Amino acid sequence: MSTKNIKKSLPKEDVVLINELLTMKNSLASLTSQLSFNQSQLSKPDTITLNSNTQLISLQRPTLSYAYSTFGIIQTFIDQPVEDAFRGGIKIKSDELGENIQDLQNYLAEHNILQEIKDLAKWNSLFGGGGMIINTPNQKGEKPLNINAINENTELSFKAADLWELSPTNIPPQGENKPYYPAGYFDPSFMYYGTNLDSSRVLLSKGKVAPSLIKPQLRGWGMSILERAIRSINQYIKNNDLIFEMLDEAKIDVYGITDFNQALQMEGGADKLAKNLQMMNQVKNYQNAIVKDKEDDYEQKQINFAGLSEMLQQIRIGIAADLRMPMTKLFGLSASGFNSGEDDIENYNAMIESEYRGKFDHIIIQMLQLICKKLFDLIPDDLQIEYYPLRVLGAEEEERVKTQQLNGVLQLYDRGLMTSKELKEELNQLNILRTDLEIDEDEDFPTPPPQKPKLDLQDGVAVYKQNSFKNKKTYQDILTNKNIK
Repeated sequence: MSTKNIKKSLPKEDVVLINELLTMKNSLASLTSQLSFNQSQLSKPDTITLNSNTQLISLQRPTLSYAYSTFGIIQTFIDQPVEDAFRGGIKIKSDELGENIQDLQNYLAEHNILQEIKDLAKWNSLFGGGGMIINTPNQKGEKPLNINAINENTELSFKAADLWELSPTNIPPQGENKPYYPAGYFDPSFMYYGTNLDSSRVLLSKGKVAPSLIKPQLRGWGMSILERAIRSINQYIKNNDLIFEMLDEAKIDVYGITDFNQALQMEGGADKLAKNLQMMNQVKNYQNAIVKDKEDDYEQKQINFAGLSEMLQQIRIGIAADLRMPMTKLFGLSASGFNSGEDDIENYNAMIESEYRGKFDHIIIQMLQLICKKLFDLIPDDLQIEYYPLRVLGAEEEERVKTQQLNGVLQLYDRGLMTSKELKEELNQLNILRTDLEIDEDEDFPTPPPQKPKLDLQDGVAVYKQNSFKNKKTYQDILTNKNIK
């Protein structure tokens, strides 16, 4: 007899129950058939998918702004690499400028130009991009910048702005510039607090490049440096919050009062109990003693903080790994154990060289060219910039290096390969002495000391080869210095 005929012969309630059982059976069968036991859970991407962030913090301007102003660690890993990258300023090289380089350096210092460059680098790391605005009040902002019109009377200044202050007025579809879009999309203008700026007046800088799937969300800008450190930063903040809450509850007083529940039910019982506890606490705080009924109980419980320091240490290591910064720089910790910290600093310096230095050279050179046009009415084509060494030598190491440099220069002078003028110029350039040596244009040598006489032995007779002695003398006469004129 078929299942269909059986259902027809049964009451309606029984048919519904059978259908539910069959549905349950099919559901269990489908569930077990979909379970796979041939692949390890560690090999599946589900964990990565569940823990990946699909809401970019780069798009959340308020969160980034308040996090930067609130958390010291965020300020540290945003500001510290930038300050180290531009420590000591920049070196400017140009054959066309010659001695005018010092005047250019003085202008940078007087107008605090380097600080604007550092601000741009900080906003580039925090928000994912920004721009250096070229401000020339005598020219209209919506018009292209006319470099030839800049002279010594031109008001020229620079202002660092983050990407949120620069609102593009010509955003293409998909939020970024692509090569197959019309020409108008390649050169957008910007709106800076109500002022329309031509693209020639904004020197752009972009953060880390995002994958193609994320690029449209960022509107052509880069990613914030916080994107790669969200998980470790959250762990750090959560750990600090946990410690703070545990400190509030580190010591708890537990009072056991006889007939406590009955006292609460009496009229005015709660007030009397509160007053009693208040008096007990006052006596305990000021008299270091506890007064209680013989049948009452008192116990003090303390929270155990074991393991929190190890947890915090591991969280710090995770943050340092995400940001490629040593903990000595990030948290101000000194090197421990057999680690001197030099390897950590070398790795940090390599990160500075690769991610910060050189990234803003094109902006700095264009700024220097505009300043040169204002100061010297000249736009040099051979402008180059260099940075000071990141490694800071100790006092003993610095003296050892200066001693080696001085010995090397003096050896060249002793061998007659350089004049006294060249010697003084080299010493002044190396800053070996505390004061610069005065250079006399008419001064030539004092000549290096004469070389030792060279002797050739020929048939037992020594020939003295110095120019002032041309006669052959015996070896014994030369040794005793006899009859030598």
